[in-house]
Amino acid sequence: MHEDLIGRIIEAIDRSKEWAEKGWKVTFGIRGVEVSSLHQAQSLPQNVVCREEAVNYWINVDQTGKEAADYGKKAITALKRNDLKSAEDAIYFSKYLEKAFVDYTRTWKPVHEAVKRELFK
Repeated sequence: MHEDLIGRIIEAIDRSKEWAEKGWKVTFGIRGVEVSSLHQAQSLPQNVVCREEAVNYWINVDQTGKEAADYGKKAITALKRNDLKSAEDAIYFSKYLEKAFVDYTRTWKPVHEAVKRELFK
């Protein structure tokens, strides 16, 4: 049916769920403290001035990644029903959510483009 697309979406779901765990280089505070993952942010000592900012940033990344993954799951359900338009809509929302972190993540745009190509065949 749409096995190739489903496989790509599953990979994107897995990547989305790992955004905060794998992370990327981000600096916080006037001293430019590098905090590159949720785990690293949560491991900062309580007296580090930018700890709360870093933890909040990475929690947002984690929640956004999980929400994007949930839309990916909806897309898979739609593809299994052969409903390409609903799948494209769901992946669009994943891509939209990713926008704030796209310079680091680059997960959903290629998947969205692949679904659109299939939709407009």
